[in-house]
Order: sequence, then structure tokens, then C-alpha cells
Amino acid sequence: MRLLTLACWLIIGVISGGVAFGQSLQFTFEGDSLTMPLIRDSLRGISGLEIVPATGEWHLVSDRGWHFVFTNIRTLRDLGDSSHLKLAQKNPFWFESVRYDARTSTYFWTDEHEFVTSVLYGKSVRDSTSQVLLKIPVPAPNKGLEGLAITSSGNLWVAPEAGWEGETRMSQDTITFFRYPNPLTDDPVVERFAYPINRCAFAQGEERVGGISEILAVDDQRVLVLERCYDASQKRVTANLYVATANEKTHTLTKELAFDFNRQFPGSVCNLEAMAWADEQHQTLVLMADDNFRQNKTLRNQVIVLRKR
Repeated sequence: MRLLTLACWLIIGVISGGVAFGQSLQFTFEGDSLTMPLIRDSLRGISGLEIVPATGEWHLVSDRGWHFVFTNIRTLRDLGDSSHLKLAQKNPFWFESVRYDARTSTYFWTDEHEFVTSVLYGKSVRDSTSQVLLKIPVPAPNKGLEGLAITSSGNLWVAPEAGWEGETRMSQDTITFFRYPNPLTDDPVVERFAYPINRCAFAQGEERVGGISEILAVDDQRVLVLERCYDASQKRVTANLYVATANEKTHTLTKELAFDFNRQFPGSVCNLEAMAWADEQHQTLVLMADDNFRQNKTLRNQVIVLRKR
């Protein structure tokens, strides 16, 4: 498939400019995707991605503790070149998301073990420097804190995969997102916003309650929300990308479909878990799938690039 360079995406982003509040946000697929080669045996289970345009670093984290940093990525194929791998570090966390706040030079990440799920932060993604922002029991089997988003003003959004405790029932059509206006204070304030989640009636077992696999800030009022379901009987993943807009008066989030992977992406979409902006202008979106340490139709290190219309 045709691969555009990130340099070209960045130039186009500067020309295109940003999207104003309230304007509809849509994405298009222009043929940029691949299965990332395994340049290391440990480069599996990728569940979080953060790209820092100012430094050119791509941070990939695994749900079994690995933190990888790539540099000088110009095309997706560079991810299969070991010369671009700057760091491969094992940590005690089972990562689900990672974000970097350039304003405070702080990393935030989620950690999900069998019974406990947390949000932590530090000056590096390392155990010795981290502090705990939030720590709770896992609300439902394999359904912990999944998504993080940091806005330009420093607000931190936190999204559970299927809801907090008491919200993971099939009959529950809204769940709660947390927003921390200043997450680094000694006693941070937490704001709660109701989000309308799509449940997965066609799925089996714990997958029926659906899943938010990642969120990402667009601006101070909007976040992208990646929702994903797995249909074991059909052996397929369904995934949709929404833009959710915060209503400050009602503390609700309304959502609009921004990209339908099963209709707009050719071929099979995999177990999408991670996404990040490739440029500071928020024009190019990179998504990655978690292969769950296996390889089949829906479990691959799949990388997809979308462009803002």
C-alpha cells in the first residue's frame, strides 16, 4: 500500500490548520497501513502509543510491561527497522495507555492487573519516579482503566474500558469519564462526565459489555473515543472512532461518528488498542492493534494511518 512520509503529513497539517470548536470532525483512510514486523520478540501486546512531535519520539507500551521508544520515524516501514529503536525497557506495569504532557514534562499511564487498575504519572515511564493518581479494583473481568487524553490546557481525561464499578451491565447505556483540570496538585479535583457507550449484544461473555480501547484529545472540549467489540462466532473485530464533545453545563459528552473501520477501512481490522497524533496540528492519526501475543486474522501488530478531512 502507498505510504506517505510523516514529513509530508506535517507539511499538509500546517497548511490545513486546525478545526474550530463545533465543526464536524471526520477522517479518511488513504491507503497507509501495514503489519509491523517483530524486530524484537518482546515487541508484542502493544496497548498504548504516544507520539511526541517536538522530539520525534514514538512511545509504544505493552500490557506486559515493556516500554519501547522509536525515533526518526519517516514512514511506517521504519517501525520494522531496529536502528530506529532507541529504548526497550521492562517495567512492572501492565500498560493500557500512555500520554505525555509537554507543558509539565510529565508522562501519564494506566496500569491494569488482574484485580487492580491504576493511573500513574512521573517524569519518566519508570517505577522509581512514578506517583499514583488513581487506584481502584477492576470493575469487571479484564475491564479496567483503558484510555487517557491530555488537552492543550493540561486537562487529563480518564476513561474506563466498559464503565466503573456498577456501570458494566449490558443495560447500562452510559458510563462515566473523569476529567482532572490539574492532575498534579496534591488534592486534584475530579469532574465527572456521562458518556453514551455502545454495548455489543452480538458478542460473547465479558465482551458483550463492549470496550473503549483508547481516547485522545482533539482540543479542550473534544476527545476522540475508540470503541471496539470482538465477535468470537464470526472471528471479527468491529471498531468505530467517535468524537465526543463535552457540555460544561450538563457534564455530559455527546458523540458523533468520525470513522467506521468496518465500512471505510479495506480488509480486516484488528484488535485496535492505541492511537496518537503524528503531528502537532492534529491532522494525522496513527492507530495500532494489540496482537495478544498471537497472530491470526484479527491479532496482528497492525498499524493504520488516518487523515483528517
